[in-house]
Amino acid sequence: MSSQFFNFFGPGAFESFVESAGEQHELNVNRIGAFDGGLGEGSAEIVAHDPETQRLFIINAEARSIDIVDISSPDTLMKVGAIDVNSIDGTPTGGTNSVAVANGIIAVAVEAETVTDPGRVVFFDASGILIGAVTVGALPDMVTFTPDGTKLLVANEGEADNGVDPRGSVSIIDISGGIASATVTTADFTGFDADQ
Repeated sequence: MSSQFFNFFGPGAFESFVESAGEQHELNVNRIGAFDGGLGEGSAEIVAHDPETQRLFIINAEARSIDIVDISSPDTLMKVGAIDVNSIDGTPTGGTNSVAVANGIIAVAVEAETVTDPGRVVFFDASGILIGAVTVGALPDMVTFTPDGTKLLVANEGEADNGVDPRGSVSIIDISGGIASATVTTADFTGFDADQ
């Protein structure tokens, strides 16, 4: 699967591949639909699925946006919107790095315009409406919800740039009281510096 296209395969396609007792069986896959982000290889980088709305939220790194694609009819995928993340609340960003969905909330890891500055996790509803944002560590590179959807884990890469080397860290975002009451706890790895 190229990063330019998001392909859909028919039910049971992956169940036909079984490896047991040293035997390998053929994998038969039939394409039933595809979405072309239209901007080359970076236009379908990371994908999250919302089962409630049957929408995909696809990071389009080239356009610095999140494409919203309706997959309720997999043979006719339809782009129904896009979330522009070039700036959030008037603040320019460095782009998106990860997207996750739970309980109708879309969480997007957004790096700062200066990659060594703290980034943010930005929250949207399934229609792409901004509902809040929190600050996390430098270069948030991955975001995921806990199974119960009340917390998010964020890997902050902390990549060096222009002589500035921010610390890598992990942020835990508690949204159990709602997005407006979200709290962030960030842990770095300075306790392990002596072990280097």
